[in-house]
Amino acid sequence: MAFLRIVAFLMLALSFSAPAPAAEKIVPRAGQAIAPLPTDPAVQKGMATIRDLVRTNHSLVTHRRMPPDHAQRFAAQVKIEADKILATTSLSGDSLNKLKALLEEIVTGLGAIAKPTDGTDAIDALGRVDAALARYPDEFDDPTWKPLQAAE
Repeated sequence: MAFLRIVAFLMLALSFSAPAPAAEKIVPRAGQAIAPLPTDPAVQKGMATIRDLVRTNHSLVTHRRMPPDHAQRFAAQVKIEADKILATTSLSGDSLNKLKALLEEIVTGLGAIAKPTDGTDAIDALGRVDAALARYPDEFDDPTWKPLQAAE
């Protein structure tokens, strides 16, 4: 009988000693969703196009060699792609709202490159766009996504 008590005590002690690994996956980090939000082909294709446009023009901005008319065309093309994503996606609810916010951040950043105002710098605006693109795979489930630096 004493042996059974010892075994029961050990089993009880072991059950309290370490949390189950599955429980860690259920509880999200502070401020994080349980899982990335869904995407659809329209979002995946459009975000890849935006990423490629930013990658192609990145060094022109960072080396301050982008003519103003080119900056305006660049920003306009990204705005067209963002509008196309929103017009063709099947996302709704929280996914659509977060996508709109992300695209707005990108479009606003590129708008500051195309039409700088007092206190805005093209490099800072590009940093804002880079940060939004880096945040995209954390917030959305896009198996086709390649980071900006790995897109070449």
